[in-house]
Amino acid sequence: MSSYPTIIRDSHAEAKQPSRSSLLSECAEKGSISLVSTTSHVISGGSALSSSLSSSCGPNCELTVPEGTILTMDGDLNVASLQVDGSLLWTDGTQAGQVQKLCAGYVAGTGRIEVKVEEKEAFIYVKNNGLSHPILGPRSLGAYQADAGASRAVFDVRGKLLARTWSLLAEPAKAGDAALTLMHDAGAMGWKMGDRVLVAPTQRSGSQGEGEAFVLVGVDGNVVTLDKQTGQDFQADFEVKNELVATMSAEVVNLSRNLVITGDDFENVPCDDSLSDDFGEGISGQGCLCTSERTQCTVGLHTVGWRNSVFKLQGARVERCGQRGIAGKYCAHLHLLGSSPESVIKGNAFEHSMQRGVVIHGTHRSTVDHNVFSDVRGAALYIEDGNELLNNLDYNVGICPWRLGDPEKWGCTIPGTSNGEADTSLNQAGVWALSPSNSMLGNRFANSFNGMLYETNAFGGNGRQFSEGEACTVFQPLGRVEGNTFHGHGRFGTYLLSSTWPKQHDIMALLENDGKKISDPDSCTGWTGDGEDRGQPSTLKNNLDYHNTFVGQYDAGDVQYSSHYSTHNNCLIYWKTTKSFADGCSPHLVAGYYSNGAMNLPDQGAFVIQETTFGSSVVFEANHHCNIGVTGMLCAPTYIFDRVTFSNPNFRFYWADDLTEDNMAEAGIFVMAPDWTDGGASGALTNPFPSPHLGLASSKYEPFLLPTGACVTSESLGVGNQFTQGTLCSKPMRMVKIWTFDQDETTAPALVVDLIGGSGEVLFTASTKLYAIGGTSGRKQGYRFPVILDDSFEYRVKLAGDGDIPGDWVIEFSDPLLGNRWSEEKLKFQAKGRNCPGGEISSQHDRRWVWSSSSEFMGDLAKGRGACTSHPNMVSVDCSQVSDIKLLSCESECNGGAGCGANSFCECGSGGTCRCEAGFSGDNCEVDVCGAADCGAHGRCTARYLGGSLLPTLRQCVCEEGWLGEKCDKNPCLSVGADECGGPSRGACRNLDESSWACECFDGYSGTSCQQTCVGFCVGEFPHGCNKYGGTYVYCNGGGGCHYSSTGGDVGDSWCTMVGGGGAGGEDGPTPTSAPTPADADDVCDCERKCNGSIDKAYLWCEVSGGCSYEDVYNPKGEGWCLFKGSVPAPAPAPGPDPVPEPPVPTSAPSKAPEACGCAANCNPTIDKLYLWCEVSGGGCSYVDEWESKGDGWCLFGGDGNPPTEAPSKAPTKAPTTMAPTTTAPTTT
Repeated sequence: MSSYPTIIRDSHAEAKQPSRSSLLSECAEKGSISLVSTTSHVISGGSALSSSLSSSCGPNCELTVPEGTILTMDGDLNVASLQVDGSLLWTDGTQAGQVQKLCAGYVAGTGRIEVKVEEKEAFIYVKNNGLSHPILGPRSLGAYQADAGASRAVFDVRGKLLARTWSLLAEPAKAGDAALTLMHDAGAMGWKMGDRVLVAPTQRSGSQGEGEAFVLVGVDGNVVTLDKQTGQDFQADFEVKNELVATMSAEVVNLSRNLVITGDDFENVPCDDSLSDDFGEGISGQGCLCTSERTQCTVGLHTVGWRNSVFKLQGARVERCGQRGIAGKYCAHLHLLGSSPESVIKGNAFEHSMQRGVVIHGTHRSTVDHNVFSDVRGAALYIEDGNELLNNLDYNVGICPWRLGDPEKWGCTIPGTSNGEADTSLNQAGVWALSPSNSMLGNRFANSFNGMLYETNAFGGNGRQFSEGEACTVFQPLGRVEGNTFHGHGRFGTYLLSSTWPKQHDIMALLENDGKKISDPDSCTGWTGDGEDRGQPSTLKNNLDYHNTFVGQYDAGDVQYSSHYSTHNNCLIYWKTTKSFADGCSPHLVAGYYSNGAMNLPDQGAFVIQETTFGSSVVFEANHHCNIGVTGMLCAPTYIFDRVTFSNPNFRFYWADDLTEDNMAEAGIFVMAPDWTDGGASGALTNPFPSPHLGLASSKYEPFLLPTGACVTSESLGVGNQFTQGTLCSKPMRMVKIWTFDQDETTAPALVVDLIGGSGEVLFTASTKLYAIGGTSGRKQGYRFPVILDDSFEYRVKLAGDGDIPGDWVIEFSDPLLGNRWSEEKLKFQAKGRNCPGGEISSQHDRRWVWSSSSEFMGDLAKGRGACTSHPNMVSVDCSQVSDIKLLSCESECNGGAGCGANSFCECGSGGTCRCEAGFSGDNCEVDVCGAADCGAHGRCTARYLGGSLLPTLRQCVCEEGWLGEKCDKNPCLSVGADECGGPSRGACRNLDESSWACECFDGYSGTSCQQTCVGFCVGEFPHGCNKYGGTYVYCNGGGGCHYSSTGGDVGDSWCTMVGGGGAGGEDGPTPTSAPTPADADDVCDCERKCNGSIDKAYLWCEVSGGCSYEDVYNPKGEGWCLFKGSVPAPAPAPGPDPVPEPPVPTSAPSKAPEACGCAANCNPTIDKLYLWCEVSGGGCSYVDEWESKGDGWCLFGGDGNPPTEAPSKAPTKAPTTMAPTTTAPTTT
C-alpha cells in the first residue's frame, strides 16, 4: 500500500483530465453525504424527463423509478442514488446536448437500464458518496433480480462500437518515431484525432516491458501521428514457418470511447472484523474483511449483472473500477446468470482497475469479445467457479503497461484478492480460468506475469463457492482454444497449469445441469466400467507464443498442440506428465513450429511429434521435471519423431547432468517412427540422428544397448556434445517398465536382465535398481530398461537372487499406439515366475485400469494387469479411420444430426446453430477473409485470427522463406545456378530484396560464394575442436583456438570463419558496435532476474534476449549486450608493430582430470593432440601438440603430454594465411 500514491499518479483516468474537470465538477469528489440529510423521490405519473427533476431531486436525493415507469434522459442528472425498477431510456435522440452525464452513488435496478448513445458523448459517473445498494453494494452500476420467478432485469449500455478496437504495427517503430504504421486503415476503424492509444511492449525479457500511451494528432490511412515521440523500439515481425503465420507485432489498442463509465477516485477503506468469511477464502462480498494479510481494501466502481438478469455492455470506456479485497466487485461481472447467450461484453476499453477486468461467474454461453484492457490489476479475464460452460472469449487484447520489476508498480499484480494464483505477484495472469470448457479465440495478451492460466485443480479441483464439490474441473471438456497470441510474459504464455485430463462428457447434459456433475457415476472418473480410459482427445490450435519464459503445462493428457508456433521462449514446450491418447492414435504435437528454446518433454506413454518443423537452437530435454518432488511416473517415456523436419542443424538432446545410478530422469528414449524414410525436402533434415541410427538413449543404458551390436556411443561418432554423450542405435528401440507395489527403494532387490542371442548364448547380463517417486507407499515405483527389437534376441528378467516377478506387478512393453499407427510390435521375453504366452510380449497387451490421469493410475484394480498375464490384449484401432482431433463442437445438434458444412461447426448449446470457423463469414460461411488478400501460392494471409469484418490493408500477406513481393511472387534465387554458392553442400542462395541475392554459407564455409573452408587451416575436420553453437559467428585458428561472437567482425588473417560465413559482398557479419556504458546498478542494463551479479569476474554482461557472460578480459559484445558490472578500459594507444608474445610460464601444472575442469563436456576428449584445453566460461576448446599456457579461464583436461616446468624457448608459430577469410573479428581471444 506504500506504492498506492504512485500507482494512482501514473494511471490514466478520463475523469481527472483537465478537459473533463469542468464537465464533471458538480459530481466529482464531493465526499460522503449524511444519511439523515438525504431525501427520497419516487417518480409518479408513469414517466419523467431528467431535465425536469433537477429542482425536485438533487445531489442528496435518492431517486426511484418504479415498475411501469420510464425515466428519459434528456439532460444531466445528479442524484444521490438511482433505483430503476421500471425503465431508464437514454439515446442519441433523447439526449439534448452534445455531452450529457448521469451522476449517482449507485445506479441499479430490477427493471431495464437502456443507454444507446453512438453519435454524442455520454458520462455515467459513480460517486463515492457513502451510499450502498442493499444487494450490489457501494459504487455499483448494474441490474439484478432476486426473484427467480420474475422477469429478468436488463442492463443494456452501449456507446459507439468501433469497427476495430485494436490493430497491429505493420512496420517496426523505432525510438524517436512520431508516427505509427498500422495494419488497418485507422479512419476505417473509427479512430480519430484526440483518441488515446496504447502500444504493447515487445521486449524479449518477460514481464519487463513498459507500454507507451499516445494521443493521436493525425490520422491518414494506416499512419497515425502521435503527440510525442516513441521512447523505445516496437517490434513488427511477420513469419511463415511450416505453413504457419506468426504475427509477432506490437498490439496498438484504442482506449477512447464516446461513452465513459467513471467515478470518484479509489478510496482505501479500513477492514471490518465483524464481517463473516463467505466461502472460507478470506474474503466477503459484504465489505472489507480483516485477515492477517489485509487491513484495508481499495474501492472503486463496479458493474454487474446479478442473478436473473441480462447484462450487455458495449462500446464503453470503464475506468477506476474494481474493489480490491471485496468479493464480486469487478469492472464487469456476470454473476450467476446461468445460460445467458444474450449477455454480451463487447468493444469496451477497461483501464485502471484495482481488481480484475471481466469476471464470468456461474454463467454460460455469454460473449466477451473485442475488448481491450490496460492497467488492469489481477486477471483481465477471469472465469470463477469451475462450472462455467461455452462462454465465448474472442479477439480481446490485454496489455500490462508496467514492468514486473518496477519496485512500486510490480507489473499488474495486486495483493489482497481471493485468488493469489490469478492476481498477485505469485502468478498473476492475463486470463485465469478454473473451468476449461469455454472458447478462447484470437485473443492477444502481452507483458503480464502469465498469459493464459487454466488452473483446473485450483480450490481442490471440484469447483468453488457456489459450485463447491459440484464440478470436476480436472476432467471437464476442453473448450475451443484457437488463434491466441501470448508474448512477453515472465512465466507462461499458453499455460494449463496443473491437471488437465479431459474426459468424455455429455456437454449438453452438463449445460442443462448448470455445468455441475451429472448423475452418470462415470462423469468424474477416468475409467469406464471395464477399465478403459475415458479420455476425450482435445486440441489447442494455431496459437502463437513468443518471448515468454515457459509455454505449456504441468500435468495434461489427451491434450494436443496443433499448428502451434512457439519461438524465442526459454521453454518452447514445458510439460511434466502426460499419457498416450485414449483414441490410441493421436500425436501430442502436430504440424507445429518450434525454434530458439528448449523442448522440455514430459514423462509417461508414447509422446508423438508429427509433421512438425524445428528451427534454430532447439534443445530436447527428456523427462522434464521428473522425480522433482512427486512429478512424473517412472521417467521412462518414448518420444517418437514422425515426419518431422529439422530446418537448422543447431539442435541438441539433453538429460539431467547427473547420470548416476540414483538419478531417475535419464531413462526416456527418442526414436524415429517405425516407417521413417529419408523423404524430406531438398536439404531438409528429417532424422536428427546420424545415419543409419534411428534412436537415442542416455549413456546410463550402455550396458543394455552396446552389447546388442546395434548401438554405439555418440562420443565415438564425434557428436557426444550434441547428444549429451548418449547412445545411438540403428535398430528400433523401446522401453520395458515393470510397475511394483509397496517396495522400499533402499532395500528392494535389483532387476536382472539377460539378453540371449540367436544361438542361445548370453550376450549380456545387466541389472537395474528399483526407482520410486513418493516413497514406499507411493504408486510411482518400479524398474525400467530399453530393449532392441530384433527377432534373434530374447530378454529374460528376474529379481536378484533368482527371484520371481510377483504376479501383481504390471509389466509394460512399448505402447498400443505404435501397434495402432504402424504395426504390432513383439519382443521375445520371459519373466521368471510369470507366464508370457508364446514366450513373447506385444505392444498391444492389456493396460486396463493402469493409467488414466495423474490421479487415477496403478490402483488396486491395476494389480495383475499388463503383459505376461491371461488378460486379453487391448482392442486394436485402425488409425486410418481415426479423424484428426477437432476443436469442441456438437455436430449432432445441427441439421438433424448431419452437422454443419464446410468452414463451420455446430455451436454447443445453441439449439442447432452453425457458426463460421475463424476467418470465414457469409450465410453459408463461404466468404474467406483470406481470399481477398490473394497471397498466391507462396504467401499466407495474416487476417485469419485478427477478428472483425474490416480487413488489413497492409501486411495482408506473409511470404514463405525465399519469396518476396506484395503477392509473394518474387524470388531472385530462382535464377541462381546450383553451384553459385559452392554447391548444395557448402551454401545456399538467400534473397536480400525483390531483385538481389547473396550466398549464405553452411557451417564450415565462408566467402562470397562459400568457396572457403577451414579444413587445412584449422585443426582437423569441422568443427575443428570448437563449439559450433558457441555464437552466431565462430572462428578457429591453426593452433586449435576458437573465438565466438554474436555480431561478427574482424578476426585478422590468423583466423578462419567456420560458422556464420557468406553474405552480400563476401561480408561475414556486421562490425561490432562499441560497448555500452557500464553501470553499477542492474536497472540501467535491465538485468534483473537475468544474470548473477555476484559472479567473481571483472566484466559481467547481460543480453536483451536473456544471455549472460562473465569474463575477466574485456571483450565488447556489440549490439544487444550491456555491461552491468565492470568498467570499460581506457582506449589503447595507437598500435605499433605487433610483437610476438612469449607464452607465460605456468606456476604449476594444471590438473588433467576432466571432472576437475568442469568444462570438458563442451570439448572432444578423443582428439589426437598432446594438450587438450577447455574454456571454463566461454565454451571454447583448443587442441595442440606444443605447450602453450592459456592463462586464466582455461583448463587442461586431457591429452598425453605433460605440462613443462618451464616455458618453451621459442614463440608459437604463426598460423598460415593462405586460407584466411576475407573479413576479420576482434583480436581478443
